[in-house]
Amino acid sequence: MIFADAHTHSNPIKGKGMKAIAPKFKEVGGWYMSVVGLSPWHYSLEPTLEGYERSLELVLKEKKVVEENGLKSKAFFGFHPADVDKLMGLEGMTPDKVLEFGMNVMDLVEKRVKSGELDGIGEVGRQHYKTMPTHIVIANMIMDRALEIAKDYDIPIHLHLEQGGVVTALDIKKRIERLGLDWKKVIIHHARGKSLEAAVKEGLRATVPGVLGSLERAVKLEPKYMVESDHIDDPKRPGVVIYPWEMVKNQLVLLERGLVDEEYLTRINVDNVVETFGVEPP
Repeated sequence: MIFADAHTHSNPIKGKGMKAIAPKFKEVGGWYMSVVGLSPWHYSLEPTLEGYERSLELVLKEKKVVEENGLKSKAFFGFHPADVDKLMGLEGMTPDKVLEFGMNVMDLVEKRVKSGELDGIGEVGRQHYKTMPTHIVIANMIMDRALEIAKDYDIPIHLHLEQGGVVTALDIKKRIERLGLDWKKVIIHHARGKSLEAAVKEGLRATVPGVLGSLERAVKLEPKYMVESDHIDDPKRPGVVIYPWEMVKNQLVLLERGLVDEEYLTRINVDNVVETFGVEPP
């Protein structure tokens, strides 16, 4: 059996970095990792346009480290919806300035996508917690710009969203239809429970965190999703959300219990990954 991590983070400044993570994941059968960028402050960088660019460059370097360890990888960078709230808390920042700044980050992302350095966009989307309505409007506008870029360059995009079940799934489905995107490239990240069920029912691509409880519920569905560790590589929060190798262990537990078979695991770890991220199968 081989396994893919469809959405993970790494922090070579404060955490283990892919130099330590990738080989350990490979030892348990890992073959692919989507390396998704973190916001600048996670890397001890300032929340300026230069800080975002340096953060993006760190993601590109981490992707190379993954590949040097014999795994396949794609690099993603975006403007996390929580960044809206973070920036609104800074002195002198108004909603229009935050929106302009977020759009400038998207311009930076598009430039790196166009050059072929960046493989996809992520994370962008909406806040999953209570916040000001204006902040959600800003996040939505930035997400729509990101979706437009994803369409123009035919690249995958990871969406960070509320756990809104059917409502969230229908909203994203309508956006995909309105903008004319390839549905297989639009990934509802960290989908759990009813949100994952709704995504699968509506024919959307999603990733479920590889914690045992979430997987136990997910494997009752058709194998039309992927699995993620969403590991943030933060030494202050070790193992959050879950280590990639522990994610694999949990899937093997379900196999041993007879809740899934090898064909099912191959679908979510290989077939869907190849189709979504455009990588060659191992």
